[in-house]
Amino acid sequence: SCHTRQSCGHDAYPFEHFEEHVPRFMSEFGFQSHPSYEAIRFINKDGTVNIQSKDYASHQKHARGNELIREYMERDFPVPTNDEDYVYISQLLQAYGMSKGIQAHRRARPYNMGTLYWQLNDCWPAVSWSSIDYFGNWKALHYQVKRDFENILISNVVENDTLKTYVVNDRLETLQKDLEIIIKDFNGNVLVNHRIESLHSTALAASSREISFIALKTLNIDKSDVYVVSKFGKSEVISILERPKNLNLPDTKISIDSKKENGQFILTLESHVFAKDVFLYTDVKGHFNDNFLNLEPNTKKTILFETESDTVPEFKYKTLNGLMKN
Repeated sequence: SCHTRQSCGHDAYPFEHFEEHVPRFMSEFGFQSHPSYEAIRFINKDGTVNIQSKDYASHQKHARGNELIREYMERDFPVPTNDEDYVYISQLLQAYGMSKGIQAHRRARPYNMGTLYWQLNDCWPAVSWSSIDYFGNWKALHYQVKRDFENILISNVVENDTLKTYVVNDRLETLQKDLEIIIKDFNGNVLVNHRIESLHSTALAASSREISFIALKTLNIDKSDVYVVSKFGKSEVISILERPKNLNLPDTKISIDSKKENGQFILTLESHVFAKDVFLYTDVKGHFNDNFLNLEPNTKKTILFETESDTVPEFKYKTLNGLMKN
């Protein structure tokens, strides 16, 4: 198996290596990211989000760990100079790379019938391969893993300038649903609407099937200016056709309406343009039921924040849009 802590990481293969080398069973693979702001402040005696400090350096146990994070980030993402932003992008990077592997394994069913990633959680605050940090905070990876292991997975991959769409059905019943692939610009305008009727988009029980392929060269689109919405029954996924750093994402300002109900906060998010990888955070200890998510233009999205604290949280956010070097 390919393991970024060993062969992939030490040789610094691109994440696409995961898609090109799919084993029968992936017994262990992983990639590092920085933990939550809470964990970093706990590590630093001065309580700052400073990832250059001596305190913090002792919590990175991979000799080339920080170097690899930066090398991979430069390939696929903008590289921030601000530590808070860098931590955020490191988590997006980890989720992005690991998702390529998990989805490739699931697409390859039944050749590949299982994936174990390293690692679930941390036994101390650290820069690590975990998807949940020492304090129980979900990193971007854990939210992505939850999506990637849904029983019904729509998986898009671009190969040879062709958008291939697979439906992976882990359920024990065959599903007959329409498959719809909509390509939109970042203002939400529909550029391409590709629909396959259910008769031709059947997802057999316990199977993976490539249902659609679209030759992107035949479309009058710039891959840096669009996103893709794929729908199969109740399942829906948003994808991009380019490396994140190559997207021409517009500036965005997200409105967050918050109200408390039944001991939890209900957040309603909205953006006038496509917002990529929206990261919600607050100093109040708690858990967002979804995070590091994509927002379609002028479409309200509801998120729940559970907390045992009596303090009213101030909700903040970061987006990939806000860190692009336009």
